[in-house]
Amino acid sequence: MRIQGQGTSFGSGGNRQDSQRSRRFRMAHRAGQKVRGTVVAWQEPGLAWVEIDGHRLLATISQDAALGLERAFLIVRLEPDIVLRELTGGAKGLDVLV
Repeated sequence: MRIQGQGTSFGSGGNRQDSQRSRRFRMAHRAGQKVRGTVVAWQEPGLAWVEIDGHRLLATISQDAALGLERAFLIVRLEPDIVLRELTGGAKGLDVLV
């Protein structure tokens, strides 16, 4: 579940486990929905594993987020790729693709 810059995608053509995770996330959510996720582990600066409603996703988030800190996201779209925007990342927000 790798996320890269704006407009980049995850979920299509990935491995089977990623595909199943994406499908479960799509079934449980809708575009326009606001969700909260908890930072559970850092992958590298600016890239962390976030748990949203029981789904663990790799997301680009603000570097000031401490482990255990909750962040708000807007589900921008679910198809063809899942795109989230961090709502607490400033006025513009950050794109997050799962």
